[in-house]
Amino acid sequence: MKAPDKILELLQDSQWHLMDEIKAKFYFLSEDKLKEVIRFLEEQQLIKLDRNKRRAKISSSGLKFLELPPIKNF
Repeated sequence: MKAPDKILELLQDSQWHLMDEIKAKFYFLSEDKLKEVIRFLEEQQLIKLDRNKRRAKISSSGLKFLELPPIKNF
């Protein structure tokens, strides 16, 4: 499973999660790579960011994305 999918799974409880928590869970990604993934998820409207409070939560589109069946042989 790829990092964007794992981040969405972390956020699937629909609660706000501090960026520090996300960074701690994805310690194996460089800070630049994590920012790139978060930016991508936001651009695709799969997550919402609160930059002032440095936190993120899944959007309704992100929840629907998680419900999609996996693509085989992809």
